[in-house]
Amino acid sequence: MTGYFRNCRDLKYDKKKQERKNMRSVTWRKTWLVGIWIILFLLQNPLQQHLEPFQYLDEIFGLLIIPLAFLRFFQRKLTLGWTREKVIFGALLLIFWISGWCGVIAYRYQPFLNSAQDAYVNIKFFLALGASYLMFACEDIDFDSIKKKLWPLLNVITLALFVLCVADQCFKIFDADMRGGLRAVKLFYSAYTILVGNCVLLCGIYFWLYKEKGKKIILPLILLAFVMLSTRRVKAMGVVACVLLIYLLVFQKRQKISKKVKIFAVAVFILAGAAAAYQIVSYYFLMGVESARAVLTIGAPFIAWDHFPFGTGWGTYGSAFSVEPYSPVYGMYRMAGVWGLSPDFPDFVSDTFWPMILGECGFFGFLAILGVLFLLAKKIFSMKKDKSIFASGLVPIAYLLISSTSESAFANPIAVPLAFWLGFLFAQEKVRERKGQEAEE
Repeated sequence: MTGYFRNCRDLKYDKKKQERKNMRSVTWRKTWLVGIWIILFLLQNPLQQHLEPFQYLDEIFGLLIIPLAFLRFFQRKLTLGWTREKVIFGALLLIFWISGWCGVIAYRYQPFLNSAQDAYVNIKFFLALGASYLMFACEDIDFDSIKKKLWPLLNVITLALFVLCVADQCFKIFDADMRGGLRAVKLFYSAYTILVGNCVLLCGIYFWLYKEKGKKIILPLILLAFVMLSTRRVKAMGVVACVLLIYLLVFQKRQKISKKVKIFAVAVFILAGAAAAYQIVSYYFLMGVESARAVLTIGAPFIAWDHFPFGTGWGTYGSAFSVEPYSPVYGMYRMAGVWGLSPDFPDFVSDTFWPMILGECGFFGFLAILGVLFLLAKKIFSMKKDKSIFASGLVPIAYLLISSTSESAFANPIAVPLAFWLGFLFAQEKVRERKGQEAEE
């Protein structure tokens, strides 16, 4: 009898030893996977300027959800676990997407290819989130080990961006515009918003490391704030203020904040608020019908009403795919002569997000996407018990909501890296829940 119990104990020990070995192996692979994807996302824009295939990196990542779903299904690791919120989330996302297609079928303003491309671009954020989740949620991973490996990588990247930013300010290495008499830095990126978006990704990851690194993340965050503010964009000021606010509310809420920090925080919020107010007044009131953004915003409700309830369809309004061929919707609503929306100069045609959704998907699609984003935010708030994960999740969603006032936001290529990170955080929560259930059993 004694020998029997000894054998059982040895078997359990061997099983646990094998499980730990398997987890180390999986964690090592996943660490490389996270690091490689972060680097690829950060370098996608400069690489695509020389190697065209890289411009499809974000689209390809979204499509990975298909093979990953099949792989997890055949591995018997795909457990849907339908809840009421998941069903509502899926239904609303489907209503949003189908609304745009109903407009395409009803009016046929644009060729099918344009509509199909625009339809995918507007859904890829959510596909990328799902792909990232499936990459990391279905196996036991030691996330603390990943944190240790990411810390030096993030520091090298952040320091490199800061040094390049300072060097560009001093020696004018890269192409740049002047704003308010100051050089607006964008480094080797083709657009300022891409540099800001990548800095936001790094800020989110630093917040994830707060539990282990504490106040050591402050210096890298300051360096990233400097880089973002060097773009001289109002959006960047808003993001910096938002990152500061999240840091104070999540990590310092129960701690005594010094008077100097309070004064500094208030000054940042006032400056960001004043800059945002100036931009809103400038674009929507002073420039009026001369502003592409104002015209798109004012026109969207009328277009949605005239095409009630589904809108004009994908690729027809406020989208990059509404330019070639030029969408007849602009002519129908006398927008073709507006600077930035004309056939000869359509550079600001995708300068908004919400008017595009309202115009293309109608009231049904607009309300559906609001519901989807509400449930996404609710999911992030459900992770409040772990401050690091909670703050890390707030940063990308806050940035996308801020940027949605002045660009295509969730349909923008920079949205995919942020979706990747959100999916990674949701996966960590799933793995933690699974381990907790196994421990109880």
